Amino acid sequence: MALSGSLDNELDSDSGQLEGDIILSVPEVRGNNKDGVYDTLDEPILTSITRDLKAVGQKLLFALLPTSTTSILMRDWDLWGPLFLCTYIGLLLQGMSESLDSSRFTATFLLIWIGKALVTYNAVFVQKTTMSIFQCVCVVGYCLVPVAVAVTVFEVLHILHVGTDQVLLRLLLVAASVGWASFASIKILRPSTEEEKKIVVLGPIVLFYVSVGILVALYMYSDLMESVTSELISH
Repeated sequence: MALSGSLDNELDSDSGQLEGDIILSVPEVRGNNKDGVYDTLDEPILTSITRDLKAVGQKLLFALLPTSTTSILMRDWDLWGPLFLCTYIGLLLQGMSESLDSSRFTATFLLIWIGKALVTYNAVFVQKTTMSIFQCVCVVGYCLVPVAVAVTVFEVLHILHVGTDQVLLRLLLVAASVGWASFASIKILRPSTEEEKKIVVLGPIVLFYVSVGILVALYMYSDLMESVTSELISH
């Protein structure tokens, strides 16, 4: 079962309740059953995987380059992208460590998912915005793309043993990735947030990205110190 769907929100002015239908959007409808409803259980596994990977790739691009089409992250949410980015960032940070334990991956994974849970709870239940739980988790998770790009650059530099003394440059890259992630999430979530609630809804999301950036910067600095120490010992 794919962790994805589409939520068309309608706010009932009388009851104040959020109503909607979760719909699976399929670009090419083939193999309809007798009721005329597309059943993904009847399609080849490779077709399902290819369709999901293509959708995730498009959403990663939309989150990296936020435009008017980024509403797809709100309309057709999924949890595969956020899960992939969280795992990817954690694995890269763990790979840059000389230690054999998995503490970095665990800390990164927990910080990201607990952070997303807190900002989602604030936006959906405390501030009662029109976005759903899965929509918020999807957008906040996908907007970690700039941070993932920054961590990828650090990993390449780590493998090539290049720029071990460029601490300021790396810090600037982390700051830029956090700023871009915050900008992308605000641009996508702003239409679903009431004007008077924008600071209390979007502010914690920005703090979430700042927290992730600080964690990445701390691990990066630790790696640089280990590298410098190793070079001094070798000489």
